[in-house]
Amino acid sequence: MKDYKIGVLLSAYNGEKYITQQVQSIMKQNNASNITLLIRNDGSTDHTSQILNGLKEKYSNLVVMEGKNIGLIASFFKLLETAVKEYDFDYYSFSDQDDYWLKDKLETAVSYLSASAQNKPLLYGCRSMIVDENLKPTGFMTQAKEKNITFYNTAIQNIVIGHNQVLNKKLAQILLKQKPDFERIYSQDLWITNVAAVTGSIIFDNTPHTYYRMHGDNQLGYGKGTIDRIYSHIVRLRKKESHKMASQLNYFCKCLNTFLSNDEKREMLLFFSSQYSLRRRYRYIRSSQLYRQNPKETRLFKILYLLKQYNV
Repeated sequence: MKDYKIGVLLSAYNGEKYITQQVQSIMKQNNASNITLLIRNDGSTDHTSQILNGLKEKYSNLVVMEGKNIGLIASFFKLLETAVKEYDFDYYSFSDQDDYWLKDKLETAVSYLSASAQNKPLLYGCRSMIVDENLKPTGFMTQAKEKNITFYNTAIQNIVIGHNQVLNKKLAQILLKQKPDFERIYSQDLWITNVAAVTGSIIFDNTPHTYYRMHGDNQLGYGKGTIDRIYSHIVRLRKKESHKMASQLNYFCKCLNTFLSNDEKREMLLFFSSQYSLRRRYRYIRSSQLYRQNPKETRLFKILYLLKQYNV
């Protein structure tokens, strides 16, 4: 495919430290001539505005939109709405402000997506190499795909991280049509992945095409080593992230109910109705169809569910 348009959507907030490097990596893509980069400045209070104005002078395919602070999730959906209504791209790619993309990132994504039927919603994702704040590899990567990615997986795990998500026009249109309450979305990455799982297909590439930068300001991360990952699990438990995921999943099932199969509806009914009794939780985890990509992680999910960590 040569004659296609891809919109890269980046929501910026106080990103003065790393955003220049990320923009440069986007502009160095092998298919740069097909790209338009839309950046929404979400009410930054540092020098992000000045930096973006300078970059806009340098790159003709960079569009900067200034806006008030509405939060990351609402800002991303605002970008998507603008991109679909005003630009009508063939593909849409989300970007964080502090990572770094390898030159073949978008070219590879389009190659995978264009090889699939375009009459259904499609989501592409890939692994990332974990790097430190100076882009030095740590030797670790994000989660690999070991099993098929279905709703039974995405309901409790998202391996398609936001900065690797590339979607076709069909999926973008469905995302906008749902018009969810952003206050009830904990993670837009997970929301988009779940929508793709129940309305279309997810394509996952185990080859990494991005650097996932770990630094002091990361809210969530994979850590730089085994100890860091264990610590990250503890932090997630303290932040009650599994409860937040379950609450979002409950809201998701209400919003996308018509797209769920009867079997998926039954699974979700059991997931939520079994939470308030130890006996019922135990019976549920013995027959649950939900899984994570790694068997150890699936066992961990079942332990956490048994310990009421997924109660809404």
